[in-house]
Amino acid sequence: MFKHPKRLREHFGPSNFKFHYLEHHQTHAASAFFVSPFDSAAIMTWDGTGEDTTTLFSRGKANKIEVLKRIKLPHSLGQFYSAVTNYIGFDMFAGDEWKVMGLAAYGKPKYYDFFREKVLTTDGNGGFRFDISVLDHHLAKHYKFPDAIVNELGPPRLPGAELTEHHWDIACSAQKALEDTAIHLIKDLKQMTDEENLCMAGGVAFNSVMNGRIFHETPFKRFYVQAAAGDAGCSLGAAMMVWHQKLGNPRKFEMNSAYWGPGFSNDACRAALDAAGLKYTTLTDDELLPKLAKMISDGAIVGWFNGRMELGPRALGARSFLADPRRADMREILNDKVKLREWFRPLAPSMLEEHGAEVFGVEHHDPFMITVIKVAEEYKSKIPAVVHVDGTARPQMVNKETNPRYWNLINEFKKLTGIPMLLNTSFNVQEPIVCSPQDAINTFKNSNFDALVLENNLVVREAQNSE
Repeated sequence: MFKHPKRLREHFGPSNFKFHYLEHHQTHAASAFFVSPFDSAAIMTWDGTGEDTTTLFSRGKANKIEVLKRIKLPHSLGQFYSAVTNYIGFDMFAGDEWKVMGLAAYGKPKYYDFFREKVLTTDGNGGFRFDISVLDHHLAKHYKFPDAIVNELGPPRLPGAELTEHHWDIACSAQKALEDTAIHLIKDLKQMTDEENLCMAGGVAFNSVMNGRIFHETPFKRFYVQAAAGDAGCSLGAAMMVWHQKLGNPRKFEMNSAYWGPGFSNDACRAALDAAGLKYTTLTDDELLPKLAKMISDGAIVGWFNGRMELGPRALGARSFLADPRRADMREILNDKVKLREWFRPLAPSMLEEHGAEVFGVEHHDPFMITVIKVAEEYKSKIPAVVHVDGTARPQMVNKETNPRYWNLINEFKKLTGIPMLLNTSFNVQEPIVCSPQDAINTFKNSNFDALVLENNLVVREAQNSE
């Protein structure tokens, strides 16, 4: 690392650059707090590890962050969850922790006591311990596990082997152990800071089921997790840390949307469609959005390419597959026929922010799809495609000012159906989310969905086979 300044000066020539060396978790904290809507907040960052810190307790005020407490290796919530991911036969290096979280809802916490008494224990000082003699993250990378856990849980699942209720129960038990440990830490952070607002970052902050419990069960009144809460957000945090903490500049920016990626004009989209030899129709929004709403209400799955791409891992209405949340079979169709992924993966709704209390029974303002919450009883049967087996959903609340075009499309669907949301899942098939028009066209050509929208250009699959 210390060679980088020399190399940069060699590349750029003589300069008065000043280099700042920043700690991993402090950049996480900066990425969470300095772009939040809060003037002051408690800050929790947690992941696998950064340097030797795995969990950082901090407080933010104006343009400064104060470190209060840290937990170091080997005690890591991120490494615990990644190790369980591989025990169940998934791949931590592919980011399969999402799969454990989705699978957990199908199981029972049969092994919870084992995890909480032997693997992930808490103390009276707001800390925790991860016993690597029982479950070792580094061994788990190679699908090797100590006898202490194998004797309790049985043989680990081999990648690609059948998933049984036994594996559901392991996932459920580990997920609950993570949640309860996290709430223990968050309550300690509340006592340390007495703040009303909470900011979080780090890979563990993407566990949206855990976030839902933090939302409902801890004393904080408001909490914020920005769209790129994982390591991708550390570059943002590093810039913010230097600008505010090191240089003393006041805060001005609030990240209330994720649309910071590449965008493409209608002309660029048409050029890509022409080069691909696809038939398309160019429509105004007044023509296109009602037409799309009708197509979706009639069962179409639409690849939606709209404006600048999202920052972070979530599709939030810029690069999304859109479908009808009322159709109970739509989850199976999308998972099995389009996305080619596991049957148990939940699908999420994008909904008009104004209707949050109606659908969930509480006010909810999450624009980044980062929190799982309970669906109101009267709504569960209306939107079965986006309600998980445990009666929850992970909504994106769409604000008219932040993404007016997407809001208007959802509103057109509401006019037709009375349902203020669309099913939204990422626009990709076994690949990264599409970024460019060419990416979207390639996915359209090589997969099975009904229509593609590139800005104001509509491509219908049926039309491609007609004269």
